[in-house]
Amino acid sequence: MNAPQGNQYLLEIGTEELPLEFLLSAPTELTDKVKAALDEQGLSYGEVNLYATPRRLALLIKDLPELQEERAFKTKGPPIRVALDASGNPSQAGLGFARKLGVDFSQLAQETIEGETYMVLNQTAAGRPTKELLAELLPTIILSLSGSHFMAWGSNTIRFSRPIRWLASLWNSEHLPLSIGPVQSDVVSHGHRVLADGPIRIESAEQYLSLLEKDGAVMADQARRKDVIWKQLQESAAQAGGMVQENESLLDTVNMLVEHPSIVVGGFEERFLEIPEEVTTTVMTAHQKYFPVREKSGKLMPRFMTVSNGRKEAAEIIRHGNEKVLTARLEDARFFFTEDQKIPLEDRLEALEGITFQKGLGNMRQKTARLEKLALKIAELYGASFHQATQTTYDESTYLKNVQRAARLAKADLVTGMVFEFTELQGVMGQKYALLAGEKLEVANAIKEHYDQIPESPVGITISLADKLDTIVAVFSQKNAKLPSGSKDPLGLRRMANSIIQTILQKQISFDVLSFVSFTYQYIEPDVVIDPKKGSPMQDMNTTLNLINEFILQRFRVYLLETGYRHDIIDAVLQAGRPLSHMTDVMVRLQYLSGLLQTSEKFQQIYEPANRVFRIIDKKKNETPEWEGIFRTQELDSNISLEPAEQNLLGKIQALEAADTEYDYPKLAEYLSGLYAEVTHFFEKVMVNVPDAAVRENRYNLLSVLNRFYLQLACFPKLVV
Repeated sequence: MNAPQGNQYLLEIGTEELPLEFLLSAPTELTDKVKAALDEQGLSYGEVNLYATPRRLALLIKDLPELQEERAFKTKGPPIRVALDASGNPSQAGLGFARKLGVDFSQLAQETIEGETYMVLNQTAAGRPTKELLAELLPTIILSLSGSHFMAWGSNTIRFSRPIRWLASLWNSEHLPLSIGPVQSDVVSHGHRVLADGPIRIESAEQYLSLLEKDGAVMADQARRKDVIWKQLQESAAQAGGMVQENESLLDTVNMLVEHPSIVVGGFEERFLEIPEEVTTTVMTAHQKYFPVREKSGKLMPRFMTVSNGRKEAAEIIRHGNEKVLTARLEDARFFFTEDQKIPLEDRLEALEGITFQKGLGNMRQKTARLEKLALKIAELYGASFHQATQTTYDESTYLKNVQRAARLAKADLVTGMVFEFTELQGVMGQKYALLAGEKLEVANAIKEHYDQIPESPVGITISLADKLDTIVAVFSQKNAKLPSGSKDPLGLRRMANSIIQTILQKQISFDVLSFVSFTYQYIEPDVVIDPKKGSPMQDMNTTLNLINEFILQRFRVYLLETGYRHDIIDAVLQAGRPLSHMTDVMVRLQYLSGLLQTSEKFQQIYEPANRVFRIIDKKKNETPEWEGIFRTQELDSNISLEPAEQNLLGKIQALEAADTEYDYPKLAEYLSGLYAEVTHFFEKVMVNVPDAAVRENRYNLLSVLNRFYLQLACFPKLVV
């Protein structure tokens, strides 16, 4: 909301060093909650800015009014059937409602809400001072922020991500008192722990950023700080004779670790370039938060850059310390790389028995055995289509051998020293060690790819689908499973489901997810550890299938929403059949249905009868759950004579059956729109729910066949038109 009235409000929450995860999520969450609260209170505002550093969150709201606008509100009372007696006079309930509000019954109005008419009192309230509202609202909003491992400190009962040490609260240039727990606000902030001379008095909300940077050596605006860091990195890399590649995740991380960034360039011995580059860069980026320096060609140089939060004068000390730490880490990596090659991946399989897959679900050796079986099953049914989708030559015998070998070795690198120390390298090291041991390129690449979000090769796709399905089914099959909830997903199941969806859609492969969920369940069952006292921890297969269907369908819907399709069109297509059996077809129908909605006449000719037929069939199924209807007109009772309107509709449906419109949606739509006159005439001349049971059943069955054709395109009642 925009209201250029000039008032600015600043709230700075000063803390002990905040955890990275909280700093990455809090700005968006706090901004959204503040805007929602201002909207709810009817307060206009301009920009709402949230600044974050390791030691502070600062909220700056611009263009606030002095007063909240006058607000209209209503109080709902009893329904008029209760508030009025049979003569239309106030009942005791109606009079009691008026008395409770301190008004005469004549001051009440009537209003229909969701089909029921109620007595209501419409009132207005004068606007309150904005400063007063902010002092009330903001402490509650601050303490409502989400995150893990929140703390209480001292004798306080409040909890926050880290102890709150100071509050600066200003309305323009005056102090606006508020408190969070025992901490009272002031107009004083604190700068950089090392570079600032002392407390900083904030003269006005408008001067906050410039004053904090000038007197406190704190760059509070994280967007500007990030730009400065990136520019400094590029300049420092160029001075070192190289370049730095973009790494948004690492840049976001280091940005939230500093308040006054400066770059320190360090180096390491060239002998460490002999180990795989992925190892060296993982040590630098994931473990040390360093930026690798590369030559213009992309080749790794024995240089790195770290973003310091200290004095530039201490750069030499910082450089030396970081070089020492990095050298030790790379020395370990070099040792593991040498030692790991002494034992081939094949010889490590037995050691997988010592790694638990999931509690109650056996070990990684058992998972590997399942992976082999499931991957081969997928390969036998879908191998040819995977090769076609990836435009690679299909040799069935070679492909099946590669799938079996890759599945067998896929998890072997988990027991290598390198992966034990650097878990991020699982799959990567499996690929490296497989190639060094003479395994085929297709096998080695698949070992790495099966961890990727979207694998590239036919063998990689096969192993990836098998592995992720095995994990999802294994977890969901357990009665006390750690399933995703809210923002929590400890086992990464959402990411695995997303990987399956993205692989199928982006590679345009045909794959029946639910069929392989069934296969996977049967492979897992023998490996389940059964407690003699508690019995099997597994749920039955139908329960497991239903849970997984709902879970993956939810992820699929999120994916489609992010793609940009309307929610009602998505629901109409997803609820028309078994969407997880043919995801690529769902995308085709979504695109076609979105276009069909633009052709109003043809759409209405399909939508109106489809809607009516679906509701009749749906009501029948609700009243008679065991009733399924029929699939083809040949199953209709030929001994029952038909009304002329029935016969006409039957003839049209039989023509549709003979037309072979499966997956040809323009053709299907032409036939369905051409049914409009016959379906309309049928409902005008024929009563479906007649007393004669045989005739009634036959008419329901006729509509059941027709309904299945409509559902080949969409569940039309889900559309908002």
